[in-house]
Amino acid sequence: TNRQSFISKKIIEVLTKQREKILLKQKEDHENLIHSIFPPAVGRDLIRRQTHELSKVNSETGCSFDHKNLGHMSLGRLAAQMHHEVTILFTDIV
Repeated sequence: TNRQSFISKKIIEVLTKQREKILLKQKEDHENLIHSIFPPAVGRDLIRRQTHELSKVNSETGCSFDHKNLGHMSLGRLAAQMHHEVTILFTDIV
């Protein structure tokens, strides 16, 4: 019985490490996607706000990760930035 408990514990540890690697990879992919879509300042702000909201959700639920709440997180409010010498072209190509 002690041996069985030991084996079960080791299996759980391995599975937990595998899951952590998968989650870290998903987080990295998510951050890379954000950085490829948004300007650097906006991307950093979005990631910072999401990380803050996740930590808030985790402290409320007591969970280390709660993927169910990811869809309900807001993207946050971003401050407008002034850009000098910028031209915006609106076209309707038919």
